[in-house]
This record gives sequence, structure tokens and C-alpha cells, in this order.
Amino acid sequence: MVKFKNREEALQKLYEIIDIEKIDEDTIVLAISENGVYYAKEIAKKVGFIEADFLFSELIVSPVNKDCVLGAVSETKDVVLIDELVNAFEISPDFLYSEADRIYNEKIIQYIYEYRYGDTLVDVEGRKVILVDEGANSGLTLEVCIKSCINLGAKEISVAIPLMPESLAKEIKKISDYCYFVYEIANYVDTNFYFEDRKDKYEL
Repeated sequence: MVKFKNREEALQKLYEIIDIEKIDEDTIVLAISENGVYYAKEIAKKVGFIEADFLFSELIVSPVNKDCVLGAVSETKDVVLIDELVNAFEISPDFLYSEADRIYNEKIIQYIYEYRYGDTLVDVEGRKVILVDEGANSGLTLEVCIKSCINLGAKEISVAIPLMPESLAKEIKKISDYCYFVYEIANYVDTNFYFEDRKDKYEL
């Protein structure tokens, strides 16, 4: 069974498979969740000459079932939706995009002030970006962050995540330049499940 003892072991195994030769001084490492902050910070520290930042996003849930995730919106106001679910619930695009605006104004702006003191995301235009997280469940956070980086003009997008569902890994490889996954898991349970010991929060 796939299990990491802790985040330190997951980081070490992840770092071992990253192609360091593809990293230069124009590379930026972006955490895409709180759980990804530790990895982004430590990878930047290990490489020694690159920046780390946080690309914020939030999930969009169904108005009739709060446990059902329909999409995600990022701090650049890019949106990714699960069309099958949107159609199944017969939810109008107008509602979803107004909901994305509400989430941006009520939550994402708060994150920007809390973690970045109101500063905008570091400029990624023409730069190599490495998106980092600890694991992926639906993949919506990762997909909307990739979309944001593409629209911001990133020169190259890599994804570095210790744990990935096998089916999602195949899709992400189609829309990014390089992928570094320690484990691609066929029957993915939940990211927490694959750690024996896991701390809760790190600050960038």
C-alpha cells in the first residue's frame, strides 16, 4: 500500500524526480493550496534561486447540494466547470459565473490580503511555472490554476504533486508541459489517507 511516513518523506521523494536542469532563475514555484505551501517553500529553498508564491482559488458548489462540487474559480477570475454536473442540475451559466464573482469577492480577496497583504500575484508572463500541491481529489483546483497560468502567459507549466489519481494524471499530462508525480493511484481514496503523520498548516 502507498503510504508516506510524513510530509518530509513525500517532499524528498518528489524532489528526487523533479528535473532540476529544467529550472532556471526565471522559474516560479506556486502552491495551489494550503497543503501545497510546505512543498513550494521547500522546493524553492532546495533549488536556492527561485521564488515561491501562492495561487489562490476556491471551489464552486451546487446551490441544491453543498457537498457537490461543480467547479472552481481562481484569483485571476478564471473558471473551470464540470459540465456533466452543471447540466445534470440544470444550473444556468449566469448563476455559476455570478457565484464565481461572489466567491472571488468574499473569499479569494480575503486570502490575498491575509497571505500576501493585498499584493498581486507575482508576474508569471514569459516564465516557467511549477504548480505544487500535496495531492489531488477532484483536480479542479489544479485545472483552474493551469488555466490561470496559461492566460497569464506562462512560458512553461510543470506540475509537481506527490499523490495523484491515475485517471486525473493522464488528463493533466495533456494540458501541462512536464509532470512530476511520485505515485499515480488507480483507486484514489483521499490525500490524508496516504500519510501516517501529517501536520496541518505551513506559512509561505
